[in-house]
Amino acid sequence: MSELAELIRINRNIESQNREIIRLLKIIAGEADLVDRSGYVIPEFEESEEVYSEMDSFESLLDVTCDVGEAYFIDGDIFKLSIQNNEVVIDNLMGDGETTNFNIAEVVSRESIERNQNIDDATVILTDSSKGKLPQTLEMCYSQDAKNVYIPFDQAMELLGAPDTLQKVLKLNFYKSEDDLIQRMFGDE
Repeated sequence: MSELAELIRINRNIESQNREIIRLLKIIAGEADLVDRSGYVIPEFEESEEVYSEMDSFESLLDVTCDVGEAYFIDGDIFKLSIQNNEVVIDNLMGDGETTNFNIAEVVSRESIERNQNIDDATVILTDSSKGKLPQTLEMCYSQDAKNVYIPFDQAMELLGAPDTLQKVLKLNFYKSEDDLIQRMFGDE
């Protein structure tokens, strides 16, 4: 990741944190208008001023089109796994941490290459690392503009704590095994 890209990523994280701080302050001050039944205050998104007018517009980390052999997954941070010339390349899109929990994303990437078919736009695969913190992970998916989220089936009960809002704006798909995930993502041939 280039230094400029790293600075842009850091700035986006700061902006996201500032929006969350403002949202929480509005709750405390009693100025929050939109609260769903779980108590989550729906963030108000204002049109941001064009701070970097000479730069390309920023894309959300998950609002992307995957090429054949690419998959996005969350293992604490958001990672992009791609297979190029039979070599696995993993990029941490949120920082410099590493992951060892990428097997399911690799299986999906290899299936994508075998079928010569890319996965749907704005799709992310959750790993076992989201166990115990699924609502927070889904909130990260939402803030990074994910549309399709594949979740391990054993985490389904955690949705009881997830804001209703997130469950409405994200297409949640549960998978029981690697084969089940492949079938759900690519369908039968």
